[in-house]
Amino acid sequence: MFTDRIVKFGNNFRDRLDPCLLQGALDYTAYNEESLAFEVLCDHICEYDIPLTDEEYKEAVKLIQDMELDLGEGPFKHLLSLKR
Repeated sequence: MFTDRIVKFGNNFRDRLDPCLLQGALDYTAYNEESLAFEVLCDHICEYDIPLTDEEYKEAVKLIQDMELDLGEGPFKHLLSLKR
């Protein structure tokens, strides 16, 4: 249901995140683990302090809300602080 959006969001980081880490996170979508894929992707973005553009920030928040994840938990609370 969210796979296309997660992959599209992840592709924004092709030049900013190690390709193996990015692909490893996105691979979870092939096993219907969309929440895990997005969480791992966000964790990598936070761990490597990759700044988010306004558009990326908005899409991340929308995905978090649409997937009914908690903005205050896990990597999501830290992800939102990476907005440029």
